[in-house]
Amino acid sequence: MRAAILLLLTVPPSTYAAEIPRYLPSVWQRWDASDWVCTGAASAPIRTGNTRTIDGKVRDRLSSKVKLETCFKGGRPVSSPVRIIGYSEVASKDIHGGYIYAGPPIGFLSKGRDLLFLRQTSNPHELEVAVPVYETAIRLADSQPYYTNDKSATSVRFALTLEFEAALLQFDGSDVIYIERIFDLLGKTEGIAELSRFSKTVALPIQRDIAVALVAHDQLEYEPIAISLLIDDSAPAWKRENAASALGRHGTERALPYLRQVASAPATTDDLKTLHVWALEACQRLESRLTQQRNGGD
Repeated sequence: MRAAILLLLTVPPSTYAAEIPRYLPSVWQRWDASDWVCTGAASAPIRTGNTRTIDGKVRDRLSSKVKLETCFKGGRPVSSPVRIIGYSEVASKDIHGGYIYAGPPIGFLSKGRDLLFLRQTSNPHELEVAVPVYETAIRLADSQPYYTNDKSATSVRFALTLEFEAALLQFDGSDVIYIERIFDLLGKTEGIAELSRFSKTVALPIQRDIAVALVAHDQLEYEPIAISLLIDDSAPAWKRENAASALGRHGTERALPYLRQVASAPATTDDLKTLHVWALEACQRLESRLTQQRNGGD
């Protein structure tokens, strides 16, 4: 389960050109950086033909029309749909045969439902994403789950938990992102309780991903389910790698033979070769940790 860097802008949109945009990984960092936090249904983003210099680089201006649904922070903007703008990592005029990017996640918003973190502009019918260039909007499930919204802390946490769980169910290929977002939203103790409850209601593939996350938070009663993912040849290799990593760092003696089994199995693809490396490293880490424990170490 992989992540990036942080920090936030607290300046008006008009001064963005003089500032360095920072990626905000946490829901609550994004919340604090925003005038509005709302769900909304977005049209496909387009390039407007305009550019802006941000952090010394020319960026294309992006635009999407969004029909707002529920606003958890800020009074409802004057109109809906509203125009939302953001900026690309590289201006299209500067791309010649493609380019290589390495850094925090970038992106504007996705067509369909999104959780939007927005800032005001001088135009009441136009809002900007909270931080230009880097990813702030969170993709949500196509159908809005039912919840009430009185903007209290409890109400917001409950509503966003339901939104992330609905997205987790719909986007199986990226479900681990939403599992981590639930931990981010609720904190460790509440996150463990909520995901333990939720895992009993979902299909086995998602149940396994939740089990891996819970093992990574030292909930060892979920170790057998995490092991079942590790050894499942039909599961995506990257999910099996997540299981190996969690078991290596937090597992018990029970996990060792399965890590050895995966580490020594024939590798017929690049994905399996990478999995074997992860399993071998996890096996060595777990063996070392168990030896320390037997010898009375920390």
